[in-house]
Amino acid sequence: MILVSQVETWLFIDQHRADAADVPTILVEKDASGAKSFTAMRTLFQLKKWTGQRRFVPLLSCDETAYRAYEVFHVDAVPPFAILESGRVLLKDNEVDEAYAVALDDAAPKTYGERLAFIADYVERALGETVVLAIDEPVASHPQVPEDVFVPENVMQTSERLFAWANRQQSEEGGIK
Repeated sequence: MILVSQVETWLFIDQHRADAADVPTILVEKDASGAKSFTAMRTLFQLKKWTGQRRFVPLLSCDETAYRAYEVFHVDAVPPFAILESGRVLLKDNEVDEAYAVALDDAAPKTYGERLAFIADYVERALGETVVLAIDEPVASHPQVPEDVFVPENVMQTSERLFAWANRQQSEEGGIK
């Protein structure tokens, strides 16, 4: 199972929320303006685990320049792929995947949902595993995490529930321990 997650709404919080959190947090995104995004330490450990197994792919709305500010994806948890600009750009091992760009142009998906389905198929073929989506919008062609995993307005609980659910799924399938 490959977990594709919208990190901006499922895993990361801003500095104000990090300062108010009742669990230890760590900086994951820093740009020229300073600290921008944080996550719970437990979430970082899970990101490291899942990316180390090449089973986690972040989905972000930002471009490649803004993605480079996410230190976590360049130091602690380098993903096999990173989906940028909501699926318009795909990085493979943190470099632009030109084959994806050509395939996306050829397929010419018209909607966001079609683009997500296309990229999920692409990642599935590349990694040889089923993609499970942790996103805000349903995509009928691919499985998603259960709705009760997402806790509106509480990224800390959402991220903890997401990885707890994913770890249970992997244990049941005999995967990551």
